[in-house]
Amino acid sequence: MKLLNFQKSLQIFTKFTNLKFAIFVLILIAISSSFGSFIEQDQPTSFYELNYPLNKPIYGFINYKFILFFGFDHVYRTWWFLFLLLLLAISLISCTIIRQFPLFLGSKNFFFKNQKKAFLNLPFFVNFSKTRNIYFLKEFVLLKIQSLNFYIYQSKNVTYAYKGLVGRLSPILVHFSLITILSGSSFGAFNNFKVQEILPKGQVFHIQNPINVGLFTNIPAVNLRVNDFWVEYQKSKIHQFYSNLSILDNYGNEIKQQTISVNNPLKYKSIDFYQSDWNLIAIRAKKESDQRIYEYPLFSIKSDVKSWVTWLPIMENKTNFPQIYTLVFDHLQNTCLIYDQEGKFITVQNTGDLILNTFQLLDIIPSTGLLIKYDPSIPIIYLGFLLLMITTILSYLPYTQIWIVNQSKSFWIGATTNRGKIQLEIEFENFIRYIEKKFQII
Repeated sequence: MKLLNFQKSLQIFTKFTNLKFAIFVLILIAISSSFGSFIEQDQPTSFYELNYPLNKPIYGFINYKFILFFGFDHVYRTWWFLFLLLLLAISLISCTIIRQFPLFLGSKNFFFKNQKKAFLNLPFFVNFSKTRNIYFLKEFVLLKIQSLNFYIYQSKNVTYAYKGLVGRLSPILVHFSLITILSGSSFGAFNNFKVQEILPKGQVFHIQNPINVGLFTNIPAVNLRVNDFWVEYQKSKIHQFYSNLSILDNYGNEIKQQTISVNNPLKYKSIDFYQSDWNLIAIRAKKESDQRIYEYPLFSIKSDVKSWVTWLPIMENKTNFPQIYTLVFDHLQNTCLIYDQEGKFITVQNTGDLILNTFQLLDIIPSTGLLIKYDPSIPIIYLGFLLLMITTILSYLPYTQIWIVNQSKSFWIGATTNRGKIQLEIEFENFIRYIEKKFQII
């Protein structure tokens, strides 16, 4: 009864080893991943309602309801995508255990062929019979195949040799690499977070504004200070912008300092701090009459334009009411344009100048936008891809076997390989011709 149940279980797992089933699952994963590639991930619902409206569906069916219903806004964390990964992993494990391991273990066995029928079934074979030098032929052939790095085994008058056993082991390692990648992807789906922070220069902050957090993720307590921020220009256009950051311990001591820029993140304990954006948030000005320092907020003129505006109340002698002057800042260039209440242009002022003999413009306060990512699965995935590249190359190495039978009046040589059969055919033919010439076999 137990044997019958085991056979039924084995039949179930055998279905997972079917190549068509694995290809079908891979196609589903590829289609799902394509949706995750062109549909923006982890955005608010309003973003999808705006960009994927009901009245203009992409390809006639992709609208925001379709995206939200199937979870294409977070496709790599949906239950059905993880289930597809699990099916593929089961298929790979089943194929490895039921098919690949027996092939590898069988390749290590010594197969001694001593029947004529066995040699006739080989793709390459030859029989030398009634040869006067037949007794010296075996030693010559053995020396030749030994020089080609074959492993040789003998039993009485039968010799067996093989090389390239790693070619049999490589498919198992390829499956192991794929399982490692799938395991890392699944682990990362539940243990990651993404945070967006907008921070003024000089501020110390903690990670506290997550965009998305994995189910089993604990956000680490990391203290970080924005030491400085600046913009680099080339030909009056923004070339790059930088933030100088410091990682602090719980006592405020600096652990690590680095200047980051776009595509040059700060890495600390599997956490990546990326430079994503920047903004101007305020100006600092000193009033000449009382020597007090005031901060006035800056307001962006347009969301897609790096220009800001603020207003200064300046008391003039002609009236008891302050006049409101407009200050316009274009990029972070330490200059501003000044307009009066009627919108007439007055002058251009630099940082440190005295504005209309009333305020001294001390500083422009920028803020840096940081995208903070944590994904401990990345080393696992990279390791999986490294193993996959190596083992894929190794899997193309041929596994070659040679049999030799030395009988009283005949001498059989046979060979086979799993890859490079044309190359083996050429080498085998050349070797036989060399033997015939060497030993004058007719």
